[in-house]
Amino acid sequence: MKKKYLVPLLKTEQLAPGAFLQTYDQPEIAASARPGQFVNILPSASTDPLLRRPFSICTTDRDRGHFTVLIKVIGPGTRAIVDTRNGSQVDMLAPLGLSFDWEAGGAVAEPGDKGEREKMILVAGGVGVAPLLMLCEEARAETDEKAKGDPPEIIFCYGARTAEEFVLLNRIEPLVDKLVLTTDDGSRGTKEFCTQAAERHFSPGCRIFTCGPNPMMNDLLTRMRAADLEGQVSLENQMGCGIGACLGCVVTTREGYVRICCDGPVLKTKVLDSIGW
Repeated sequence: MKKKYLVPLLKTEQLAPGAFLQTYDQPEIAASARPGQFVNILPSASTDPLLRRPFSICTTDRDRGHFTVLIKVIGPGTRAIVDTRNGSQVDMLAPLGLSFDWEAGGAVAEPGDKGEREKMILVAGGVGVAPLLMLCEEARAETDEKAKGDPPEIIFCYGARTAEEFVLLNRIEPLVDKLVLTTDDGSRGTKEFCTQAAERHFSPGCRIFTCGPNPMMNDLLTRMRAADLEGQVSLENQMGCGIGACLGCVVTTREGYVRICCDGPVLKTKVLDSIGW
């Protein structure tokens, strides 16, 4: 159930230039949040900035009642949020939106031999790493708990402009079978787009999940369609309310208009002709 909370901010850590991780204390949000859902934070008690800002929930610690969000500073609203003092009560709506479903499949082609491990390919760009990290944590935790058969093979393809922009690698690496890093300038990993790296790991029946800049995800969608694959994407758009009332985040799909804040942000690629507007 969507609720409005005043949530204590525990700490803000700078992870990279312009990228900050905030830790909050709210057991109800930590217990109910799922990968791909987001919080909508009011930057200030004043009317400047006026609108809330949405951020994907990055990690949860359900035992302690904590959760984190990853924030990239791009304007006065995000700057006001990362400058919030520790201990402050932050006004937010959470958790919002639909989540990734790592058990739902999404491929058009039939899986290969039944003896093969299931494969999950996660493709992240920039702060799009946040919901995919949480997806990794959930997939590992649930397969460990069920202990039925082999866990899925997780290949995490993560792209950034330069090496210094990568964040949370120490949290990702223990959860995945293969971490593939790419940079635009070749300063770490391979010098290519992360979508190119991901394509080399495509196989019939693999499940693909992505979050990042629209051009990146659109390029990935093109490559997926060429391989007869589908998957799930987490979209971004400007939001006014975060609860579906203002219609400020509407996008066009094959099934008509959808509101990213409540009909998304996670959508199946089969409903999209392209990503970006």
